[in-house]
Amino acid sequence: MRRRRPEVPDVLLKTNKPTWREHLGPAAVIMVGVLAVVLVGIVARVSRSDRPAATGPVTGSVTDPTLDQVPIPLPSPSVSTSPAPINSITIEQGSVPDSVDLAHEGKIDWVHWGEGGTYSLERSAAGGFAILEGTPDAPRRRHTLSPERFRWSGGTPAAGNDGTTSGIRTCGADNGFTLSAPATPEPRKLRLYLGVTAGRGLLRIKLSTGDLVTGDKAITSELVEDGDALKTAKYTISYRATGPGRISIEWITDESFSSDCGGVALQAATLF
Repeated sequence: MRRRRPEVPDVLLKTNKPTWREHLGPAAVIMVGVLAVVLVGIVARVSRSDRPAATGPVTGSVTDPTLDQVPIPLPSPSVSTSPAPINSITIEQGSVPDSVDLAHEGKIDWVHWGEGGTYSLERSAAGGFAILEGTPDAPRRRHTLSPERFRWSGGTPAAGNDGTTSGIRTCGADNGFTLSAPATPEPRKLRLYLGVTAGRGLLRIKLSTGDLVTGDKAITSELVEDGDALKTAKYTISYRATGPGRISIEWITDESFSSDCGGVALQAATLF
């Protein structure tokens, strides 16, 4: 007797074979993911290629110093010191020009002697009395013997002069004039317009910050005139001192050749 096969529901006997549409969906998702990963990689690589190359070690990283990074010991900076000024006096003798403009030459101060009288001084109104004369000693006379003329402007008590031949003179041996002017470490020039008649004049110069400088060795000068005419000369004294002080000038009759009035004369001085 044949057994009867149990009946199987149709739903179980139906084959579940997937269709092509069911395969296409997951494949598309996978493809999109792969393309996204590839695209991100390309973008990252392009970004790195556009970035400038590093020129040094990354901050915070430990690297060995290169040769140009090794500090080179430098010598300690030396303190530059200028040499201390020393007492210095030089003198230059020359002839007097036919006309001398005292105001133009004496940028610091200027003085003229004798225009207003035996004891008169005509000087720069703005000079601050830088050039000073010591106490006058008799005998003292006014003269108008100068072969050159002196002119000025901006003076006191005489405001100006177009050209004068006046000055002062003294008579007899050991008589003369003394002058002084400021001395500083900065170089200065004092110019003297001097004369002598029937005598020998001796110029002696000293600084208050140093010893007397005299004699034939350096700066002393003599001016000699045998006759009664007035012989003149221009003396330019260049000087500097170790510190604030004064330069002193003595213009003395070393020898007189006349019993009348042989001796030295003084016309003008400028400081610049």
